[in-house]
Amino acid sequence: MSEVKLKNAPLKEVIFELHWASNSDTPGVDDGFDLAQGKFAEKLKLDFPLHRKLIPDGTPFKIYGMPIHQYWKAEFQWPVVQHGQGIMAVNEVESGYEWERTYKRNVIGAIKKLIDSYEDPIKFNKAKLQYVDVWDVAVENIKTFIEENLRTTIQPNYPLPGSFKTLNLFQVFDLEDGSEMQLSITNGINNQSQKSSVIWTTTIEKRYNFNQEEIVDWLEKAHTAASDIFKKMLNSDFYASLDK
Repeated sequence: MSEVKLKNAPLKEVIFELHWASNSDTPGVDDGFDLAQGKFAEKLKLDFPLHRKLIPDGTPFKIYGMPIHQYWKAEFQWPVVQHGQGIMAVNEVESGYEWERTYKRNVIGAIKKLIDSYEDPIKFNKAKLQYVDVWDVAVENIKTFIEENLRTTIQPNYPLPGSFKTLNLFQVFDLEDGSEMQLSITNGINNQSQKSSVIWTTTIEKRYNFNQEEIVDWLEKAHTAASDIFKKMLNSDFYASLDK
């Protein structure tokens, strides 16, 4: 990702998640959820009028920390806001993503509407910002692509038992502000092109008792950290090619 949107960005999806602790004597229950859900839907209605429920009516359980309701711009038109017991998320794809003009504004707006929808204060305890980037690469060229363009060398020092099939590199780093950065490089199939692809995921996550102002401040810092590592990871020529 970049401060200025790249013309040929590899971005597949960006996801912001906000989590909060159970406010009930019964663990794993969001007592204010049912009432807040209706208020939240009404507040989102102007910008996200299409509602879709992920769990059928009459289902006897609600999974804490998993989305139950989605709010779309229109039929499968991104972005989408998701809400469940103990969780709110905002998802966007490359075609509509611009950090300053659209995405950050949608996230901050959703946070404010969420807080205003609950009668009791929400005890936020975790925030996460995740970028998923995808680039189509033939299976036989995946290692070379990663070494040349993602500046990451993977070299087993033993005889290989067969031909290459799957790769999964996962690293975790502690950041100065108490956040955690997770970097993942894998290969798979791009579900849009149905082609072999390299998928690299950058996740910034922090567990903390946030208030609204602290969430917004962290969001900007998390984006900056993700943007910085994206630029440092990519070969300069490959990065430049994304803006042509």
